[in-house]
Amino acid sequence: MVSLSKLNRIANPTTIVLCFSFFFFHCEKDVTDPLLPEDGPNNETVSVSTDNWWNDAVFYQIFVRSFYDSDGDGIGDLQGIIQKLDYLNDGNPDTNDDLGITGIWLMPIFPSPSYHGYDVTDYTTVNPDYGNLNDFRALIQAAETRGIKIIIDFVGNHTSDQHPWFVASANNDSKRDWYLWQSAKPSYNGPWGQTVWHERNNAYYYGIFWGGMPDLNFKNLEVSNEIKNLIRFWYEDVGVAGFRIDAVKHWIEEGTKQENTQSTLDWWREMYTYQKSINPALMTVGEAWTSTQNIAPYSDARLDYCFEFDLANAIINSVNNNNDFEISAKINEIVKTYPALQYGTFLTNHDQDRSFERFGMNIEKAKMAAALLLSLPGVPYLYYGEEIGMLGKKPDEDIRRPMQWSAEAFAGFSTTSPWHALNFNYIDYNVANQQEDPDSLWRHYQKWIRFRNHYEALQKGNYEPVENTVNNNFTFLRFDAVSVEGVIVVHNLANQTLDTTTLSKNSSSIPQGSYALRNASDDTDLGSLTVTQNGGFNVELNNLNLNTYESLLLVLEKK
Repeated sequence: MVSLSKLNRIANPTTIVLCFSFFFFHCEKDVTDPLLPEDGPNNETVSVSTDNWWNDAVFYQIFVRSFYDSDGDGIGDLQGIIQKLDYLNDGNPDTNDDLGITGIWLMPIFPSPSYHGYDVTDYTTVNPDYGNLNDFRALIQAAETRGIKIIIDFVGNHTSDQHPWFVASANNDSKRDWYLWQSAKPSYNGPWGQTVWHERNNAYYYGIFWGGMPDLNFKNLEVSNEIKNLIRFWYEDVGVAGFRIDAVKHWIEEGTKQENTQSTLDWWREMYTYQKSINPALMTVGEAWTSTQNIAPYSDARLDYCFEFDLANAIINSVNNNNDFEISAKINEIVKTYPALQYGTFLTNHDQDRSFERFGMNIEKAKMAAALLLSLPGVPYLYYGEEIGMLGKKPDEDIRRPMQWSAEAFAGFSTTSPWHALNFNYIDYNVANQQEDPDSLWRHYQKWIRFRNHYEALQKGNYEPVENTVNNNFTFLRFDAVSVEGVIVVHNLANQTLDTTTLSKNSSSIPQGSYALRNASDDTDLGSLTVTQNGGFNVELNNLNLNTYESLLLVLEKK
């Protein structure tokens, strides 16, 4: 979504695993009544996709302008991402200097008058600052050879006021009904008190975020059809794997109700049917910055899934507070609310103060958050630079600073002064330094991404809480019936070392039998586990020496 500064310009089938271990508009908390899921227009039933490749993925969010500059103009570009693909995933599992990322989300790549790109002037090509369509197609091809899928940010709720559609509409030459016009200014403001009606040529148009971003009129069939054509174009002609959809809850207003309307839900239900008619594998992930209960209807055969903002906050708060209550309560709510695994998980994104900032530059806290993110169910997303401890807090430009590749001039991002000032900590916090340090935050991310990629239970396993006799050791089971793998995750959030604990469950999805326990990090034997007919178990673990903010991954091997 937009923000204030935007206005200014590999698994064994018999193995089971256990692991221990704004833009001011968005300052509001959505406290409206939860939306009630409906079947959609005329209450028809819509089939939900079963081709969910995204549950196998770990995504990496990239702001192209800030990732890597290939041509020395101070601005990151598509060729720069191509040159750095081996950093994300080189396609060779035997190497040790890539993260293992399998998906990329590119923030807006369309032409735009703004640095951030969330006000589009042309949906059919690439911002010339970043390259051209041939560069983008080359990026997709290069990524595919490494097992990486690419999705792009699609900003469809609104356009730039410089888009030819709006220029023609404002001049009343054509496309007048592609936007929302009134001859007299309506008396109401937006849901956060902001002005939403803006004057142009003696009339008023609606733009929920600001005057430079007029909202499209999705009650107009021509507009809906144009957006559908664009979705098809970028999927079939260009080759993206899916779309991150901006501002999905604002699509259609109903009078003074400007978010989460039934008309919006109906539109997305019809769009989902169209999307899956193109290809069931075509993915959409929505940004509905609101509560879990209000997000849920958008994940009900309207988009494939949405980002879980409350969970992100619960992870950060639980780590900072040395307490598992908030994260336990939130994930228990989430698994009861959404279709299984269909939600996006993250720590922070391009509209929020960076996670390392919120952890007070505490490396151990950042490591714990990484392990939580990559062991929880859902589809994990990492914001570029999170893996090395990049800093950033509002204004938004400071959350989107150039990537810190090395301690060299301009942080190795460019050969010239970058488009925006670097972080002060880039000399110490950079990729080159952390790849050389086996205990670095980068190495920790790499380890947990590898766990995620290797164990199918971490990708597609269900979620069940597990009892732990020591407080604030966040413990849960994940089990994948297809691969016959399970995971129990216990992360030590307590402000003390965990030496001895007992894990227990009356029943679970784990098949009956006797299992050897193996520490996945160092391959040591940690005893055995007996599972009853209904999946129950009770096991005492000793001599763990698990420090605060440390995690332990155990593997169950059938005897």
